[in-house]
Amino acid sequence: MDSGLEGTSNLDGLTERGPKRNSMLTVVAVLLVIAIALLLFNYFSQESETVAKVNGEGISKEDLYEAMLTNNGRDVLDRLIMNRLVIQEAEDRGIVVSEEEIDAEIQKVIDESFHGMEEYFQQALSEYGITEEKVREELKTELFLRKTAESELNITEADEREYFSANQEAFNIQEQVEARHILLDDLEKAEEVLEKLNDGRDFAELAREYSTDQSSAVQGGNLGFFERGRMVPEFEEVAFSLEKGQYSDVVESPFGYHIIEVLDRQDAREVTFEEVRDEVNERMTMELLSNKMSELMERIWEEADIDYHL
Repeated sequence: MDSGLEGTSNLDGLTERGPKRNSMLTVVAVLLVIAIALLLFNYFSQESETVAKVNGEGISKEDLYEAMLTNNGRDVLDRLIMNRLVIQEAEDRGIVVSEEEIDAEIQKVIDESFHGMEEYFQQALSEYGITEEKVREELKTELFLRKTAESELNITEADEREYFSANQEAFNIQEQVEARHILLDDLEKAEEVLEKLNDGRDFAELAREYSTDQSSAVQGGNLGFFERGRMVPEFEEVAFSLEKGQYSDVVESPFGYHIIEVLDRQDAREVTFEEVRDEVNERMTMELLSNKMSELMERIWEEADIDYHL
């Protein structure tokens, strides 16, 4: 990462932690499942009994079917069956998934797995031989499952308050600073810029002119608010030691040489349940939803009448 701050977030370059979640493997797995399913059904819908000839010797549909079934074909079939069961269950309950909801899921995949670049998403579809429509069908089924499971969750206010009491530290507001910086490649240049700042030049103007961190330079070097543990130690130690309106001397970090100014500070404080009730409910839902989805799939599978014709 050249600038030290390039990425999907204006904090990414200085943070030691990576993304909280990378769904690329999930997306690839979904694409592979769909691809195998397409192979199974497209080949078996052809009129010809021979799918290939090798030096005049034919390979039949039956040969292909047996090979594909042996190589995870049964798993693919079971996945298709489960998808059908999920849709049937959701429709029986009157649950609806809109095109707008699917659009939002597609965008989430693009944002989280392809850095917000739709062309990369389309390239992946092309490489796997998958249409966007097939991905939409898969995501629609996932939404049916999620919404059906959510309908079975019954989180009361008493549950929320108990969860909040047990996890209040996670909801409390941490000490934060709002800071901006100018990042330079070498010490001599950084000292020259610091001298200009001491002579009365505007910080934002100098950041736009000299900072090598292009993602923050366009914002006058502003990095926004961040708490402890988000930045590399060399940067963080200085940023949290400065008073509001104060700027630093040259600070060296693995990304180069910084001049840091603190624009605002926010003290740590405990929050009340009422302040964060929506967030409490959201976290509880996310934690409980995975188990509820698994329970739902197990139940509808056990109750289903499935007749294999293999």
